[in-house]
This record gives sequence, C-alpha cells and structure tokens, in this order.
Amino acid sequence: MELLEPDWKQARPTSRDVQEMSQQIILERVSLPSLPFDKFLQQIRQNHDNGGAYIVAFDVGANSIFDWFASRNRLTDERLLDTLLVHPAIRQGLPELFIPSSLGHETGFTLSDQFEFDGKLTKARYHGGAYAKAQGNGRAEKLFAREVCEAMFGLRFGEISCYVSYAPLTSWFKGIAWDLTAVIFDRRMRKLWVLSVTDTD
Repeated sequence: MELLEPDWKQARPTSRDVQEMSQQIILERVSLPSLPFDKFLQQIRQNHDNGGAYIVAFDVGANSIFDWFASRNRLTDERLLDTLLVHPAIRQGLPELFIPSSLGHETGFTLSDQFEFDGKLTKARYHGGAYAKAQGNGRAEKLFAREVCEAMFGLRFGEISCYVSYAPLTSWFKGIAWDLTAVIFDRRMRKLWVLSVTDTD
C-alpha cells in the first residue's frame, strides 16, 4: 500500500509518538534475488576485503506516525531512523552488524539527494576500500549500479528517500574512512532498504 498524500494540517507527532511507533510498526524482511544483489555484494566485499558489505530490505506496515514523517522526507526527525535501526526485524536481518537493542549515540543520518544514490554505489565499487585500486573508466561500475537501483526501486528516483551516515553505527564498522550506511525508503512500495559498508587499512 502506497503512502497517502500528507495532510499538511495534521499535528506533528511528538518524540513520544515516535518511540511508541517503533514498538508497534511491522517490518517484514523481503527475500532478495541473487542477481544483482549477490554479485553486487561480492564486488563490494572484494574491494573492501578488511571490512564487508550487507544489504537487506523490509516491507513496512501501515503506520500513521511513520507515514507522517516519511511523506515529508523527514525520517531523521525525532531520531526516527535511530529507533528503526534497533527494531528486532532489522537486528535479526543484519546479525553481522551487532546492532544493540538501543543506540545511545546519534547515528549522523542526513537526507541525501536520491538522484545521486547510484553514484554512491558506483563510488563504493570503483574506488573501493583501503587497499583497492580503481581500474578502467568507471563506466561498467556506473551501469551496474543502475542495475542495482533498477532491482531495488525500478529507477523511480523521484519516489524514494535516501538517508546516509558515514559514522560507525556499531562495533562492526571500522570507524576510519570507509564507513557507509544508506537507508532507502520507497514510498510507492513501502519498502525500506538498509545498505552498510566498511573497511580498514
């Protein structure tokens, strides 16, 4: 079910509302096809060989509080993304990240230009991590990044929101220069994607 158009007269939910929402909202993990996602992760892991990469997706159940913020591209308000990251479904979907049951620190997520998301994927693949050496002119990496975006949200860039953090969100991240977490929300399909990448020298 697609997000409803925002009611601009509706009262803004409070921080307490967000906390209650995080206990109630239903996130169901989605099985991802091996192509292109396994290939994409394999490539990222090869050039981040002291770190790694993971990607998961979830269907987001209807929730008026979540929808208020999502429809306005404001999922960073009231630390909403922070509360979602410790949701049991996300913790179970990303066990390798050792996500704690609560985050006592700011995650640093900011709203990013969604039309540049394929560029972030291209950069991660082309430049790689600490010991990777870029080869070629980047065309193959850019084309493959668009394949990944096609599989994620059908290249409907205008219907997604993109949030990124370069902070070490958990102990899995190396905390140097190659940490990246991207959260994509597809408003039409009500699907939430989480991509995490790290490396170290």
